[in-house]
Amino acid sequence: MPRTPRTIDNAPSTDGDVDMRYWSLCSNESLATTRATGCVFDEDVPLDAARRYTVVASLPEDRPANATEACGVAWVPLPSAGDGAGRPEGAYLIMRNMLPTSGFGHAVQNTKAPGDENVVMGAYLPDGKYSSKAEFEAKGCAPIR
Repeated sequence: MPRTPRTIDNAPSTDGDVDMRYWSLCSNESLATTRATGCVFDEDVPLDAARRYTVVASLPEDRPANATEACGVAWVPLPSAGDGAGRPEGAYLIMRNMLPTSGFGHAVQNTKAPGDENVVMGAYLPDGKYSSKAEFEAKGCAPIR
């Protein structure tokens, strides 16, 4: 996770060493509707000591019991209507990197061509995996402290 200032509840930022102003991951139907379903932003996402995170995206009824902040996991709901354009299984995720500092070269907007994401974003590129609800729940709860 890039470093961002703490600004929740209009708290004044005391973090001078940041990578960007804001980071978020949102679930949307499709480009046909552009309807957002849900989001998590930088301060919502539990981080481990290396600033790594886990976000589960699922339909509300498929949310794993351990996809909770208490278990070190953020959750984003997928749209119940699918992509809003006739495909009930469709949806997409949007990662936003807002106002990266000039010294942070790993922002998503620094990619220039499909396929250069690994080189540009490096460790900041999300690594997506599919699993069933049961498979994720079998991992148990590992609180991040």
